[in-house]
Amino acid sequence: MINQKSIAVLPFNNTSGDIENQYFADGISEEIINTLSKINGLKVTSRTSSFIYRDRQIDVRHIGNELGVSTVLEGSVRKAAKRIRIATQLIRTDTGFQIWSESFDRELVDIFDLQDEISRLIADKIREHFGHFDIQDDFQTPRTSKTDAYQAYLKGRYFQLQWTNDSIQKAHEAYKESIAIDPHYPMPYLGLSQSFVHQAAWNQADRMKGLYMAQHFIKHLGKDFEHLADFHYTKGLYAFIGNWSFQKAQEHLSKALKINANYAEALEFQADLYNVAGAFDKAKDYIDQALSLNPNALNHHYTKALGYYFSSKYSEAIETLDKALQILNDWQMALELKALCFLILGDEPAFRNTVVLAKEDTRSIFYELWHAYHHKKPGTIEVTNAYDFYMAVPVYHKLYSGLEKEALMDMEEGVNQRAGQFLGFRFDPLLAPLRKSEVFKKLETPFRSLSLHSGNSQKTESAQPEVLSEEEIQSFSLALEDLMKKQKVYVDAQMSLRSLADQVELHPNKLSWLINNKLGKGFNEYVNDYRLKDFQNRALDPENSHLTLLGLAYDSGFNSKSVFNDFFKKKTGMTPKAWLKSQSST
Repeated sequence: MINQKSIAVLPFNNTSGDIENQYFADGISEEIINTLSKINGLKVTSRTSSFIYRDRQIDVRHIGNELGVSTVLEGSVRKAAKRIRIATQLIRTDTGFQIWSESFDRELVDIFDLQDEISRLIADKIREHFGHFDIQDDFQTPRTSKTDAYQAYLKGRYFQLQWTNDSIQKAHEAYKESIAIDPHYPMPYLGLSQSFVHQAAWNQADRMKGLYMAQHFIKHLGKDFEHLADFHYTKGLYAFIGNWSFQKAQEHLSKALKINANYAEALEFQADLYNVAGAFDKAKDYIDQALSLNPNALNHHYTKALGYYFSSKYSEAIETLDKALQILNDWQMALELKALCFLILGDEPAFRNTVVLAKEDTRSIFYELWHAYHHKKPGTIEVTNAYDFYMAVPVYHKLYSGLEKEALMDMEEGVNQRAGQFLGFRFDPLLAPLRKSEVFKKLETPFRSLSLHSGNSQKTESAQPEVLSEEEIQSFSLALEDLMKKQKVYVDAQMSLRSLADQVELHPNKLSWLINNKLGKGFNEYVNDYRLKDFQNRALDPENSHLTLLGLAYDSGFNSKSVFNDFFKKKTGMTPKAWLKSQSST
């Protein structure tokens, strides 16, 4: 079922004529996503899922069904010297009709105000069409007065999200360039800290150096950015996969989600935390939330599958991994875990069909692992690339080749080094033979006291609080009625909820609440009801017989033929022409 108060922001087209500006167009798109995601009550599809439609000619109605959103934002970015032009259009996914479009031509120095302005306009239009939610007056967007620092940050972000060793190095260079231009801009520090943590956790760089650098950059920000969800997410990431400080990680991830409930990556790491704690049902709640925001995120599917794997639900794990492989059919993480599921299930044909898609050096080790696990045949290959795997494959290889002592030593080393491959070692079914050992029991001792508080992982629709008193409700309702019936402000086709709020002298959030919760209609329906009655009166007036029906509709405040015809048919059950004919015959 599609959440009506929802949006996916597609990657903006780069029309600058310079391929190097692609990172800038991507950055603008992501910043609008980030700003919109701060609005409670608005579901915003995450970057990973919306960016998958880059350069693909797909009907927005299909995108809406795939992502479960009611609206899609398309746009383009043209940057020339110190000016920027952004063109946008908001489209309904049920009809394919355009709700709103506008172009903005500004100085580049105004980019942060412009991003907030576009985000607010988009949120306003969704609220007008689909129902009430509050929109904050200040999005608290991190800013820099140095546009070159912002452009360098966007370039760093562009490379960071590619998550290859080469791209991470390019990201580091761009982030450091941003810091050199403006040492007070927080975002490049957060990007550096995040990328160093990932490199350290997965042994893509010297662990101690990586963690030191990650800590260095996050500590540089002090406590001045406690209001940023990204700040707490980064600290939570460091505590979790960097230091295995699980309670501290959850404290920060919970703060990130309190600031931004749409933070899919924070939801994923909450799920990871519960998987580590063995609370697999709780983990599934969180990862399902993340997937609702980011259905095309490979890591989300992997985290969900890992929970199934740790709880011995191998068929469910395989089904989940297949969804990830539909997005990227040669993704090594998914292939590796899927092969391990088939290994345990004893399905050799399926195991081989999976392993054949993996990297060449991975294939030979997995084939040996099958024979060691099922036929007790010792392996002949020495695994020296232990950290090329996402699970503890080298330990499995030794364990089932009869080298239990060596396997135990390797596992102990991996856990002590806080290697990412061993985060879930306590529940890894392939490590089960080691659980009886004193070494294993000693390693899991710190986890036994692990107790994560069970915050509400599911956002529930609670009753809206009374934001106006009964006296205020009556007073403002009468003021609205006066504006509509006597002053006929609805004939202004450009009237918005905000402009009406100015005339009523009421905050837009409160007016939206009043119309939706007390008058029982959405803003558009409320206004269009008046326009419809006005049109009917005009159409029945003999003095207007020389005018077209569409012209009369425009005079009544409708600004679109399709909107007018759809609304008229919804309310009367017939077309305007058929209705007029029925009135003439009575």
